[in-house]
Amino acid sequence: MAINFAAVHDRKRWRKHRIHKTVANAADGKDGAKNLLLRNGRVAEMWTRYGNVRCVFVWEDDAENGHAFRLGHNGKDMIQTQTVPIGILLRFDKAKDCSDQDIDECFNVESVSTDQTEANPLRPDDPVLDVAITFPDELPNDDHFVEGLALQVLVNRFERSVDARQACLAHYGATCQICSLDFGERYGPLGLGYIHVHHRVPISLIRSTYRVNPVADLIPVCPNCHAMLHRREPPLQVEELQALLSRS
Repeated sequence: MAINFAAVHDRKRWRKHRIHKTVANAADGKDGAKNLLLRNGRVAEMWTRYGNVRCVFVWEDDAENGHAFRLGHNGKDMIQTQTVPIGILLRFDKAKDCSDQDIDECFNVESVSTDQTEANPLRPDDPVLDVAITFPDELPNDDHFVEGLALQVLVNRFERSVDARQACLAHYGATCQICSLDFGERYGPLGLGYIHVHHRVPISLIRSTYRVNPVADLIPVCPNCHAMLHRREPPLQVEELQALLSRS
């Protein structure tokens, strides 16, 4: 089945292509909807070429529903997601147009039928969660590509850069680089974009501020692989766990 990707810009109200292989890649991949909305990677130039991105729709041929993504109103890095009946998407596609009012109606819970709402594990008003804070290198973020600034509270606390995480995912995609698990493919809309980001050098060993290379220093991993990396102190190298997994 073909995957449809349609971005709604200020100056081009229906820019559609079918280059993605899976719905998960269309949503979370390097050239996916979320990176387009957050202006990450090479797709950021589309903002200059076609104007601000109002919404991105992703759907599979013959599916009952598709997915809508847009920036939230309360934060520039918050992405809202919604399940949209395929009939609405096909109407937009036929008209090659989608107004701001159309987009708002797609994200209005009252415009979604009861059956479709129940079929979607994420309610329209649910916040889009980024990643569970579970491991010592998954601590709250700041807005700079600078990490490792220790603050003496009860223990050393480190600021993690939101931009560094986003740049890492723009390069690798939201797929575990050890076991290849893609939560979007496994769990559908509930899992889209969910992934941990592992810091290759334990932040606890860094005693001064340094500038992060989001591709060399960070890598997306699933929670299971992340836990296995931290089963040893110091943590296993990513390549060591890949080798262990390949032998199992």
